[in-house]
Amino acid sequence: MRKMFMLLTVFAFVMMFLGTSTVMAGGDQNRGEIGQGSTYENNWEDQPCFEDAPMPGSSDTLIMQSANETSELDDTEIHHLQFIREEEKMARDVYRVLYEKWGNPIFSNIVESEQAHMDAMANLIAFFGIVDPVTSDETGAFTDKDIAGLYSDLVEWGSQSEIDALLVGSYIEEYDILDIWKAYEETDEERIQEVYQNLYEGSYNHLDAFVYVYELVAGESYEPKLLSADEYEDVLNFKTQANQEQEPKQKEGK
Repeated sequence: MRKMFMLLTVFAFVMMFLGTSTVMAGGDQNRGEIGQGSTYENNWEDQPCFEDAPMPGSSDTLIMQSANETSELDDTEIHHLQFIREEEKMARDVYRVLYEKWGNPIFSNIVESEQAHMDAMANLIAFFGIVDPVTSDETGAFTDKDIAGLYSDLVEWGSQSEIDALLVGSYIEEYDILDIWKAYEETDEERIQEVYQNLYEGSYNHLDAFVYVYELVAGESYEPKLLSADEYEDVLNFKTQANQEQEPKQKEGK
């Protein structure tokens, strides 16, 4: 009887050790790594697929391993990376100014997202060793003359009235979507495409939010300025995870 008890005790101890070893070998650790670390380009809370889905990107180790395997970017890919980096800053800066002017919280909320978009592009530029065109974080400071001119025009337009400010927000998001679509199509780098996809889906949500607020304030339907009617319909009907979670609250009472 004593021998049987000792054998059962030893067996239970071995099974407990094996179960503990499985965890120590990385089962829970691997699950814990999903979405962690400072290397993820889309690590911002309002973006699609943020809360529940694994986020794209690589761990620090994988970045070091893959850096030497990355194909050389062509001039078009480099131009898009640099232009969109400043374009996201332009959006952030315009929204900063319009929030100060009108105090509508939609601008302050989306400023945070545009900052995350800027950071996402900065991460890509650093990863590929490209010159960062953003040399100053000052509001309204740009390297690209076209973006500088667009910034001035949009601030002037949005300063005329709160309704005009909301139209400027919608215009910027349409502008961003078209540029990012083009940039996405003109690269075959999966890492870049992952970031672009998160950016344009984020802009889908921003456009939806601006349109919703505009229609509440103006009392009329929004008409797209840059997207075609079909493109606009597709964008507003595209269901990212973030859009699905936000829509019941956004549409309430509309």
